[in-house]
Order: sequence, then C-alpha cells, then structure tokens
Amino acid sequence: MRIPQRLQLIKLTILIGIFISVVLSFNLWAGQRWFPKSPLFIDFTSIPAPFDYINLGVLITLIAFAFISTSKTPTVLLILFSIYLCIDDQNRLQPWFFNYMLILVVLLFYKQRVDEPNNYTMVFISLQVLVALIYVFSGLQKMNSHFITHTYTWMISPLQQILNTRQMQLALHFGKIIPHLELVIGIGLLIKPTRYIILPMVIAMHIFILLLLGPFGNSYNHIVWPWNILMIILNLLLFANVERERFFDIAILFKGVCFYLVITLMFIFPFFSFQNKYDSYLSSSLYSGNTHDCELILSDNAYAKLPYYIKNFVTNSQNHNILHIKKWALTELNTPCVPEYRIFKSVQHYIIRITETSLQDVKINFIEREKLFDL
Repeated sequence: MRIPQRLQLIKLTILIGIFISVVLSFNLWAGQRWFPKSPLFIDFTSIPAPFDYINLGVLITLIAFAFISTSKTPTVLLILFSIYLCIDDQNRLQPWFFNYMLILVVLLFYKQRVDEPNNYTMVFISLQVLVALIYVFSGLQKMNSHFITHTYTWMISPLQQILNTRQMQLALHFGKIIPHLELVIGIGLLIKPTRYIILPMVIAMHIFILLLLGPFGNSYNHIVWPWNILMIILNLLLFANVERERFFDIAILFKGVCFYLVITLMFIFPFFSFQNKYDSYLSSSLYSGNTHDCELILSDNAYAKLPYYIKNFVTNSQNHNILHIKKWALTELNTPCVPEYRIFKSVQHYIIRITETSLQDVKINFIEREKLFDL
C-alpha cells in the first residue's frame, strides 16, 4: 500500500476513534452533570445544559462530514470547534483527544496529490515521529518512584487469578524494564531495520494493556480501550512494510511546518513537564503513576450542604471530610479529569459556591507530581 492510501486510512481511523471516544465519555461533552466545567478563561460564557447538546450535535456532524468528504474544510472546522470545546472545558483536553487532533492537523498539510512524493512523504514521516514520540515520552514519564509500586502493581493484579506467587513476583520484577522498553520501542520504530522486531512488540503491548484494563481485567477507564486498538492500527499503517518513495528528498522534511509542529508539541514542550512546567497529560504521562493529585478537605458545615450525589465521593472521619476529585470525575465523566492545579482549584471554587461556604470550609490538599529530570 502506497503512502497516499495510508494517509487516507489514517484520517478515517482517527475520525472513528474520536467518535467512539466522545460517545464513551458522553457526559464530558454535553448534558446535565455535577462535575464542574473548567473553562480556560474565567469570564468565558458557555452554553448551559441541556442546550449544550447543540455542541455535541455539531461535533458529531463535523466528524461525519470530515469522514465522508475529501475536502479539508470539514476537518478544519472540526479542529477549530474542538479548540472551542477545550476552551469551554479544559477537561476535554484528554491525551487521546490531543493526539487525535494533532494528527488531523498534520494531515491538513497533505495536498492530496499522488504526484508529489515530497509533500505526502513529509506528512507521513511527521506522523511517524509523532507516534514514536508518544512511546518515547511514555517510557520517560514512567521512570519515577511510583510506577512500579502503585500503577504497575495495580495493573497486573488480575494476573493473580492465573499465576502462582512465584510467577507474580517475576511479573512484578518485569515492571522494572517497562519504562526502558517503551523508550526503546519509540526509538526503534524510527529505525527501519528494527521495525520487524519492534512492531510485534508494540502490538503485543497494547493487547496486554487491553487485557489488563478491559472487562477481563480491572475493567477500568473504558475510554482508553478504543485508544489502544487504534494505536495498533496506526502503527500498522505507519510502520508496516513501508517502501521509501523513489523521488523523496529528506531535506524537504526540514522545510515543512508540520514536522516542526510535531517536534515542538511532542518533543520540546514535554521536556518541560519533567519539571512540572507543562501539562503531564500533553506529555504522554497517562498511567505513569506520576501525575498531580488533589483532595478537598471539607468542614462538617460544607459537607452537610453538599448535594447527596457528590457525598458519594467523600470519605468521612472524625476530624475531616475528604472529597476525592479524581474518583468523582472518572465516575461521572467516564474519563479522568486533567490532573493540573488550575483544574483542582476550579473544583474547589465550585464546591465553595454550591455550599455557600468559604476557603476555610473547603481547603485544597494538592500533591505535586514527582519531578523527574533536571533541565
């Protein structure tokens, strides 16, 4: 299969992925919900529920038009409207949504001409670099003191049903190489002679993740199930049996805007996340065991005024009441909230407003993620 056909299939695959993920995280996009929106601007006025179903209708319509149309206009409108939706609520800027949209942006640079190998190969290589960097930074983000003891141990816990104690110990020790394995995978995908080894490893890894997070495993965070399937498809389209175009000049790659866009958003900016100066979710830090965390500590007065639904996410003790923000978001939106301080603060202000209390009644306990490397 030639590169132009691959690019068309990549576009269709991404649009299907966006549609499925939006449907699975329905409450994130429209309808009545208790978990508050976190607009990018304080004075931003959004469409209230239930009228925000208009937004969801527009989004799905644009996805459909982009899918059936060969014109770039529906895709451009879809990207612009998605930016608006993320301004309306920053929690919509999920890792999968960010990656999907960035891939669509890169595809806009494809002129849809099969007689211009320099153009479509430049776009294709930019996408290869984008996907490879997801694995590179996913591996780097896991090089922290929490991944093995918390996230990895929890992820493989379903294996206890089929493995004995010694085998489970070996599985736990295997977790020590996972960060380095993902790093090697990302680099190996960009080296053509190693793809024959790396590509089966990538497919096996995503299948393994699906088994652990799927209905036969932890049955957790349904939103990442289709993302893992689509990553398998993307890897096959981008790296399986790709033949070099005869007339391609590598120098063209460094003259393309899309290549520098990928390098900036997927390579340069994520480095700042190691010092907590850039969003971890935009730096491939999902399931790294190292993201910001936060709890709201409520007085008895604030707790008493909470709606009954929100009280389900509060743990009570003699001295305080703890509202678990991440659990609340995952339960109601079917996707985690973006784990950044500004998001947690917006939830704090929301609780203060609906309980008609003060900062003394709703205190924020922010746990900063571990800083990884000195820059």
